[in-house]
Amino acid sequence: MSLRQTPDGRQRVDVASPADPKDELDDLRTFVTISRTHKSDARQRQVIARLDGGDRITLLYGDSVTVEVPAGEHKLRAHNTLVWRTVKFAVEPGEHLEFVVINRSPAWAYAMLALLGAGPLFLSIERRSVR
Repeated sequence: MSLRQTPDGRQRVDVASPADPKDELDDLRTFVTISRTHKSDARQRQVIARLDGGDRITLLYGDSVTVEVPAGEHKLRAHNTLVWRTVKFAVEPGEHLEFVVINRSPAWAYAMLALLGAGPLFLSIERRSVR
């Protein structure tokens, strides 16, 4: 609400109109981002993720995918063909969660990687709230 003066000298109260209902609905959309951008990632081998049993998402290092989901409970399953991880989570209306998927290689595995060209990679998933 604001007060302003009209050209004829009278004061007028302006009442702000309600926000566009479409804007309010857009604010209640929920998103989940799955990314593979962590600096400690080994940057080898793909990670395959699936949200609620939906389509497979293949992530190479540097990839990121954002999916709009309904509010409520969900399940993220990810694997690097060796190690599987499952994360159950709930998302509120208007929330945006990010899951950072990391393929980690322990220090002892670098020697194996150098000799054989392959080594074990351990998968971890970190959850972050974007907004």
